[in-house]
Amino acid sequence: MPPRHLELLAIALRARPRTVAALSEVAMRDERTVRDQLSELAAEGYLAVHGEDIHYLAPDEAVAEVVRRRSHEVSQEVSSRLEELVDLVAKLPALARDWEIGGASHGILDVEVFHGWSAVTDLWHQVIQKQDLRRTDIVLPDASRLYVADPEMQTVWHNVVGREGNRARIIGNLADTARPEAADRIGQELSAGVEIRITAEPISWFWVADGEVVALPLKWGEGWPTSTIAIRSPAVAGLAQWVFDEMWAEAVPVREEPASWDPLLRLMSRGATLEAASRALGISDRTGRRRVADAMDHHRVSNLFALGAAWSRKRG
Repeated sequence: MPPRHLELLAIALRARPRTVAALSEVAMRDERTVRDQLSELAAEGYLAVHGEDIHYLAPDEAVAEVVRRRSHEVSQEVSSRLEELVDLVAKLPALARDWEIGGASHGILDVEVFHGWSAVTDLWHQVIQKQDLRRTDIVLPDASRLYVADPEMQTVWHNVVGREGNRARIIGNLADTARPEAADRIGQELSAGVEIRITAEPISWFWVADGEVVALPLKWGEGWPTSTIAIRSPAVAGLAQWVFDEMWAEAVPVREEPASWDPLLRLMSRGATLEAASRALGISDRTGRRRVADAMDHHRVSNLFALGAAWSRKRG
């Protein structure tokens, strides 16, 4: 909003003239200019204009609505762009499989396919036998098969993660991390140095490593696929890495310092209830409620709607 518009809004809020003509006189501005500026202010939700009459809104309510709408618009734009790229990634397994079936003599993609309930883990072990992976990023919508760790497999995984210079990041599902039976495994992974963040309804299982290797389900959208494909292609990996990084930026760390309410509010802003968000972060419902109350005190608001607007505004 241009500064001149906001200056006019400030004058209007102080003097509260009831008509466009009266505001023009108070602001010492041309009536046509004032009318145009009021129209833009009304379109943004700062006030309302009906004919010649001006109707005022409380500034906190008006700003909260503007922030809510703008945040939604930005979220929709990011989601739209992400969906476009996800659609491209989703087409790759079928295309790569068709290429493989075609038996082309000059392969543009290095492809391996795995089937069965252990396809996810078999694929990773096959890849790790051929090359040392230093940076591995995984989206894991359904971790239920990993609640009880396979000691041998976990040792290999942790040995890779624990090597100097290596890194592993996992985006998990809010629904998984909220379950008590997942708590031990999450603790083991965090202790081993794995970074874990959570989000509601991750788009699909996939992983990308070292800017070169991508693992995808043959049926895009599966949480724990029984048919997977590994593709070695820097171009494909770069695209998948972008998708992961966008998701990672929006996800919430699975464990946070006790005084922090940001992860709780971030999950709630994405549709999680206070109880579900609290369990996912490893805190009690009572602690969750206390953090929300502390956040309200900090932002000087009295309800969840105003808190959401103030918190979103602070995050930019």
